[in-house]
Amino acid sequence: MKLLSLQKSLKFLTGVKFALIIFACLAIASSLGSFIEQEETLEFYKENYPIEKPIFGIVTWQFIAFFGLDHVYRTWWFFFLLLFLVISLISCTLTRQFPIFFKFKRIFFSKKKKSFLSLPFSVKIKNLSYLKESLLLKIQDLNFYTYQKENFVYGYKGLIGRISPILVHFSLIIILFGSFLSAFNNFKAQEVLPKGEIFHIQNPVQIGWFTSLPTVTTRINDFWVEYENNRIHQFYSNLSILDSVGKEIRNQTISVNNPLRYKNIDFYQSDWNLLGVRFGNEQNSKNSTKILYEVPLFSLEKSSKSWITWIPNPTNLLSSETRNTLIFDQLQNTFFVYDKNGNFLKMSQIGDSLDFNFQILEILPSTGLQIKYDPSIFIIYFGFGLLMFTASLSYLPYTQIWIFQESTNSWIGGSTNRGKIKLEIEFENLVRSIEKFLSKSAFLKKGQ
Repeated sequence: MKLLSLQKSLKFLTGVKFALIIFACLAIASSLGSFIEQEETLEFYKENYPIEKPIFGIVTWQFIAFFGLDHVYRTWWFFFLLLFLVISLISCTLTRQFPIFFKFKRIFFSKKKKSFLSLPFSVKIKNLSYLKESLLLKIQDLNFYTYQKENFVYGYKGLIGRISPILVHFSLIIILFGSFLSAFNNFKAQEVLPKGEIFHIQNPVQIGWFTSLPTVTTRINDFWVEYENNRIHQFYSNLSILDSVGKEIRNQTISVNNPLRYKNIDFYQSDWNLLGVRFGNEQNSKNSTKILYEVPLFSLEKSSKSWITWIPNPTNLLSSETRNTLIFDQLQNTFFVYDKNGNFLKMSQIGDSLDFNFQILEILPSTGLQIKYDPSIFIIYFGFGLLMFTASLSYLPYTQIWIFQESTNSWIGGSTNRGKIKLEIEFENLVRSIEKFLSKSAFLKKGQ
């Protein structure tokens, strides 16, 4: 009794129903991960999912935090669903797919009349001289692999269509294995850096359980924005990878969708910003000393890529009194000048002089980099590529044909799992060619 219940349990675990249940759970979890914002702060969920107004009556920030719905794809229960799916695929492959494959690979000879009558296509013809030999030649022309035993002939083609389900399962296992490795060994970091900065990766927003931050030294050589019809077309950062003594190992200019890749670490161009303005007094003579100052830029609320700053009174830089207000739109060489009362004065360019012989020398930009490390991504890509290829192979038909020769008659039958219309056409052409052969043989025999 216990053995029977164990067999039923194993049959359920290797069955399609269990796999469908796992797929349904994964689909629900993925839907929740798409519906609920991921990797946000607790304050964000308290603000958007308050207890006073639960979504669907249950979804609040407490519900999200308890089940880990703020990081669905890194929760323990999501990993267990993937693990159950892997177990289901492996067990189904070993207990179902391999036996089916070996069954179809095995040479099967039908020798009973009922066996032929149960086939989708079957016909009985009268024996004549060299009939079996002629049939063998014709089905070999149709690319069938044939086996002969006494008066029985068996042929098949398209066996790769029976191997493809095994390869599909293997592809899914590779994808899931790569996903497991990616979950435990990866990181994603965000860095906002000014031009000329030398930095190490130190601001991870996501990091795997067994991942340590690499010690890669990078320098921001330059940053610029490309415009087209007065609109931003692309922005670029020139990066250098440095060794332990500061020597340049690699140099590359990156842009959106054109990252720098170094030792499985990808540096993506994600955003940019303006940090400040450098200005100084104009030199009236060769002996005069040029004093440089820097003031920060502040982003305007109604425009994400416009900034404002104030130039202090040069006679008393520590006071709160300002002489000019400057507004910068995009990363361009022009800016707007207003007086301390907010009246528009003029539009100037970098290098122009302001009041008291002050000169705007340079805009200080910063580049936003997204840095990713995921060495197992190639395993996932390989798995998906293999999955697409093997899934297409599963559409190839597996076709079988049988021939049984009695003393006066011969039986011909065939079956296929796909492409029944094509097999029907091939079978009909085969029968017609045999009929022509029979009529020709009968005519020759009658003439003799």
